Amino acid sequence: MPDNDTYVKISQLIEDLSTVHNMPRFEPHVTLLSGIFDDPVTAIKKTKQLAAQNKALSASLTGVEYLEHFYRCLFFRTDDSEDIYNLREAAEGLFEHSTVNPFIPHISFLYGSLPTFKKEAIIAELGNRFLGGFQLKRLRLVRTELTPEHWEVLGEFELGV
Repeated sequence: MPDNDTYVKISQLIEDLSTVHNMPRFEPHVTLLSGIFDDPVTAIKKTKQLAAQNKALSASLTGVEYLEHFYRCLFFRTDDSEDIYNLREAAEGLFEHSTVNPFIPHISFLYGSLPTFKKEAIIAELGNRFLGGFQLKRLRLVRTELTPEHWEVLGEFELGV
């Protein structure tokens, strides 16, 4: 989860764009690992362990991108820091999971489907005002069944020092 200041700024952007484009609302986050098969109790224990064994991360939002993918409609790309890839590798080694998509460190700010010209217009309007450094200090475990309004937070843990 991004630090509080970054969380608040991107949450407002998500709220604004989701309202204008009638798309789902969700909390800003960097998806570390998806497709976890562990039962909830085991997954919570493993998330707590992973958080305790890894320190908070510094990252940067480096650009705005889009894909033709519902959950990556519009997103902020993060830098490819070694720390975030190491944390991803640790998570892959700890959890029973499937790898659905390649790991692209990012924070989405619009889910859905839009024509390319609308995506490019949003990107042009945003400019560089959201780019810059932020901290990742907490790991959150979320059951992501169905659509974002049905997602359930199972646990949240501070990353170790």
